[in-house]
Amino acid sequence: MSNFVTFLGGVEEIGANSCFLNLDGTGIIIDTGLHPRLRNEKTFPTIFPIQNEDTDYILLTHAHNDHIGGLPYILKHFPHLKIISTHATREILEVMLQNTGKLLRVNPPDHIFSSELEYYKPNNIQEISSMVEGVKYSTPLELLGRQGNQPISVSFLNAGHILGSAGILLTINDKNIFHTGDVQFRNQALISKAVFPKHHLDCLICECTNGRTEDETPDYKQESKRLASFINNITNNNGSVLIPSFALGKTQEMLTVLYQLMRKAEIPTLPIYSGGISKKLSNIYDRYCYDGGRVSKGFEVEDIPQIPINHDELMTDSYFKSPSIVVASSGMMNAGTTSYKLAMKWMQRANFGIAFIGYQDDQTPGYAMLHSELKKNFQFGGQSLFRKCQIGKFRFSAHAGRSDLLDFILNASPKQLYLIHGDEDACSSLALTVMEHLPQTKVIIPTLAKRYQLSV
Repeated sequence: MSNFVTFLGGVEEIGANSCFLNLDGTGIIIDTGLHPRLRNEKTFPTIFPIQNEDTDYILLTHAHNDHIGGLPYILKHFPHLKIISTHATREILEVMLQNTGKLLRVNPPDHIFSSELEYYKPNNIQEISSMVEGVKYSTPLELLGRQGNQPISVSFLNAGHILGSAGILLTINDKNIFHTGDVQFRNQALISKAVFPKHHLDCLICECTNGRTEDETPDYKQESKRLASFINNITNNNGSVLIPSFALGKTQEMLTVLYQLMRKAEIPTLPIYSGGISKKLSNIYDRYCYDGGRVSKGFEVEDIPQIPINHDELMTDSYFKSPSIVVASSGMMNAGTTSYKLAMKWMQRANFGIAFIGYQDDQTPGYAMLHSELKKNFQFGGQSLFRKCQIGKFRFSAHAGRSDLLDFILNASPKQLYLIHGDEDACSSLALTVMEHLPQTKVIIPTLAKRYQLSV
């Protein structure tokens, strides 16, 4: 029986990441993402290529929405699937999907029947999370589908991206396939670097978020010093700093960075405001403080002094009266979120500052703010505004840089390489470099819904 892979989302973009593998009759879906921005036919993974295929398992690399946000939608169509993830991902999943359900009810995709969103109801999400089988890192388990002919060994390996993130190693008939998920090969402030295979791989499915030549990412120490300088400049002028941040992963990392800077006296001891869904997620991080790939075992996010953001006093609270740091979602200042609302007032104050710490989609208010000119009109959330506040741009990436991705690929020397989870330039740039170094490797930038034969 032939072995093949079909990509259902997340090709040449960071979208509804998902792929389907048929391995000797066993059907495996890896990730079931939700597109971060689009609410159209690309909102969810496309399912028409697998409607007549044997499907048995869903394996989840981690709990960011672009990897798990489409899970209830997929289960509505394939309710028999068995779901497997790391223990931490299983816990985070319910918090994230409850929030996703709220967002989809407010802004549903324009081509989806309401019945297809049924599983996004709170009680259904609770049921889904209880169905997930949690596994430990580097602990192999055996998969065999209803029509499968050969057992498949699967291991979840620490990917160093966020709590619970994993690359997935599949072995069948002494051949191996590895899916990186989202990976970081260097320590962050809180999460330790990936622990990935150091042997040859027959087939590698690799993310390339930072695959562009010019997109090499600086390390945490460099960016921490730059951020400290920005914070000092603002707060020495009696201003406050707003840090728009994703609730999962980025917020926990940034809180840790700020705490470390304060303890080293590189910035003054300032009030730190945070809250919302990130508090629930930080509590899960703390439950895994001795596990889950931590830089400092036993350290808890709760150890960091924080003041909860009071939404009843959002536009009048103490950070408008005395120097403070506010870490608030969303990371891209999406309309209606806490960071968006605060930015409306923040930009009116010349002594205040906004520190952008990660990627900004070019269709978001955060991108418009980041690329605005001081005291010149720009479009922010459909309004023509101008800013007086200072802007800082920093890179605390939870994704591997180009050089680290290339080192991993060259060491693995795969027979087949599929490059995903990156824009067209990132995929093409990395592909060309790999082909120069590994002429024997078949490098593929996959097309949505096309079937590719696997070299296993």
